[in-house]
Amino acid sequence: MITNEDLLKEISQTELTQLSDLNATGNLNQDVIDDALNDAISFIESFIIQPENPTALLKKITVDLTIYELRAQNGLISEGDKELKKENESYLMKMSTGRLITEHKNNTTVTIPASSKSYAFRHRDKKRVRTEGFR
Repeated sequence: MITNEDLLKEISQTELTQLSDLNATGNLNQDVIDDALNDAISFIESFIIQPENPTALLKKITVDLTIYELRAQNGLISEGDKELKKENESYLMKMSTGRLITEHKNNTTVTIPASSKSYAFRHRDKKRVRTEGFR
């Protein structure tokens, strides 16, 4: 759903490396990041079903919760992180009740044939409706 690039929009490469490096090797540990992402997704799925094409807000919530989980593993949760999690929970509650959308829908446009004219009524046999005398 999200990638490391999405996480890097919120935190620096150095912080991501430090949060994921539980063994103090100095390297980015992708398994730790994936574990935090799975925890975040599990939390989100306790409210809604993950859509295939999520909205930008849902992606942002996933990023925020993944960073929260990474900080929780290291014991670095601040009051700001707790407030952000509460805010994201309220968004998820609104998504669960249908007040916020969770998925981008493909916009299909209806095309009108070039031969059609703008009549008020269209009949199957394509005869015009006479509107004389209706006033």
